[in-house]
Amino acid sequence: MRYLLTVLLSFSFAFGDTVLNCVGSTTIQPIIEQIAQRYKQESGITLNISGGGSQYAVDSLISGKIEIGMVSRDLTEQEKSAVSHVTIGYDTLAFIVNSDNPLKNISKKDLIEIYTGEVKNWKKFNTKDEKIHLVSKRIDRGTLDVFEKYTGLFHPQNTKNSDKTKMIDTSAWEAGANNDMMVWVGGIVNSIGYISLGSASAIEKHGMPIKILALEGVKPTKENIQNHSYPIKRELNLVFLKSNKEAEKFADWMFKEYAQESVEKNLFIRAK
Repeated sequence: MRYLLTVLLSFSFAFGDTVLNCVGSTTIQPIIEQIAQRYKQESGITLNISGGGSQYAVDSLISGKIEIGMVSRDLTEQEKSAVSHVTIGYDTLAFIVNSDNPLKNISKKDLIEIYTGEVKNWKKFNTKDEKIHLVSKRIDRGTLDVFEKYTGLFHPQNTKNSDKTKMIDTSAWEAGANNDMMVWVGGIVNSIGYISLGSASAIEKHGMPIKILALEGVKPTKENIQNHSYPIKRELNLVFLKSNKEAEKFADWMFKEYAQESVEKNLFIRAK
């Protein structure tokens, strides 16, 4: 596969095409895939798009492997000093259970008890007497970063944390791409997970048996995210090196009406 990709890229360059490798968050990936053809028509530039996660995007950009990174979280101050970025939209974290679960709402306290393994059975929440199956995210994923900041919990491999009472239980399955999370929660009746609201809403509409929970009694609607009554909001960022003018042009193009419509069509909130 890697050899084939190299051949295809070489073929493109041989015929004068410019290719921008756009890598990272699978939350942002559908937006970029949707506008890629339109951007090529307007600019003549091909976008080569793949996932890998937010941290992989930042690391790959800094090491010179790609031109554009997709990062579905706020950037750290250190990252901001190393790369340029634009925020193309906003998303939130949705907590999901299987549609068979009668649970409708969850609190921050509940999440901490569940994800540390303190509570292992759904009967605590007056639903059913069944074991809770945890689904979390891999350590390189932007969605995990947002979850950690909200709950105060940490991935078992997070070396910055030594307090085991705040560690995500090691029994949790670790999803990479958003599709993994949705398929696992949709297929495992007693599971719980967290994911991009845009991704969860889209797949729920297509019949995936998942349910999006209210958080602290507030549903994650567009209005509730915009007025800050829903307690989580995250940035959808594109990162690039300032020296790469083509990457910068594409990042700026994402504020055009067509691109912002794509953000909205994927059930995210526009940047403008």
